[in-house]
Amino acid sequence: MEFVTHDVSIRPGRYTFDNLDELTAYLGEALGGQSEGGGGSRGSLSRRGRYVRRAADGTQVFTFGDPVLDAISSTDGTLVLGGQIIDLRASRGSAGAPSGADAAPSATPHLKSTGMVNGAERWASDDGSLVQYRMGAGRLNFHAWKRDSILPYWSMGGEISISGTKARFQAADLTSHYYMSVDAPCQIVKIANDSDHDDDYVDQYEWGINAPQPERVAVLCRAQWHHAQFADIVTAGEGCPNYRNDAWPIGFPSDWATIRTLIELNGLWTDGSSRNATISVKFRSLAVNMSAFHRPAARGSVVDGSTITVTFPDDTTYTGTLRAPDKIRWSNGSVWTKVVNTVLDLNGSWTDGSTQKAVISEGTKSLTIDMSDYDRPVAHGSITANSVIQVTFPDDATYTGTLQPPDKIRWSNGSAWTKV
Repeated sequence: MEFVTHDVSIRPGRYTFDNLDELTAYLGEALGGQSEGGGGSRGSLSRRGRYVRRAADGTQVFTFGDPVLDAISSTDGTLVLGGQIIDLRASRGSAGAPSGADAAPSATPHLKSTGMVNGAERWASDDGSLVQYRMGAGRLNFHAWKRDSILPYWSMGGEISISGTKARFQAADLTSHYYMSVDAPCQIVKIANDSDHDDDYVDQYEWGINAPQPERVAVLCRAQWHHAQFADIVTAGEGCPNYRNDAWPIGFPSDWATIRTLIELNGLWTDGSSRNATISVKFRSLAVNMSAFHRPAARGSVVDGSTITVTFPDDTTYTGTLRAPDKIRWSNGSVWTKVVNTVLDLNGSWTDGSTQKAVISEGTKSLTIDMSDYDRPVAHGSITANSVIQVTFPDDATYTGTLQPPDKIRWSNGSAWTKV
């Protein structure tokens, strides 16, 4: 089962059950748990985004960050089972627990510096459960856990999280191997996967109540963060030491590769009318906001540097051929023209010479700049002439930018940005 919980609040629900059968039946209905022999239950979960629990009056209450425990516990983290009060906060196991409700992995083990990778410091725990990449105050965390509690409940899996910064990962992917001795020692009993884009948290894990627990989990975590790619295998559990010899995916997902197109696709496009469509590109995928035409959003992909395909849900799929300097010619014969009100197209990524990038979105008269790569807030500005912009950086000041074709912005403080 998959949960999408981007900075949402969840109200605690039912936490009193007459017996274990009633509890497992509830989990089957609420979280897709599958019955096990002996009255047990087990399931799989993946989650994208963080959440907190709040009481009816809006007060934040104890949050496990584990949707199973948060679905069956009171505001203070207890469960009533057959009249007995059980404190679910009392847990034991290796490598802590999932961190989806917190800023960083809970029960963080001691970390040691292991060097530099793609401009980030790499830190890792001796037990192999946590690898952390550090850029400034920001942290990219790869974490595996195996946990159980006083209740015969367990969970184990892996997570990728961001802490200390607003710079999200551009993409993340987890591949998990679960090991259990069934007919032979350390068999892989399950392989699971989850992925996410433009977020700060994703996980994949298995859970069970009164059900056999695998001995170990090993997770290949891959992420693109600050436009650099990182990968590690993290693990938690006992025995089964040869997990690194398994057939793990090689490299990074193919759909993470960005195709440089003949024209900058991001921005406003017109069909010759007074209305504009807005195209946004992420890796090889693109979205087209058609709200100005009172039509649903369209989605498509970049095929190569001069070709795109887009499916319009209220119509059909069309192929678009890019014609420099500013045209998309569609397979139905229609043509869109890029709307650019300045001497150079501001849409896209810009660099000040460092590895970080600012992303500008240009409107007809205004613009926004995503500065999250620098751990800075979004900046807003306006187009004052076809070669002049004015931008207010809320953590700094207002600067005037002079546009110098083909690819420069020269700011009034003497610095310069170059189009990437």
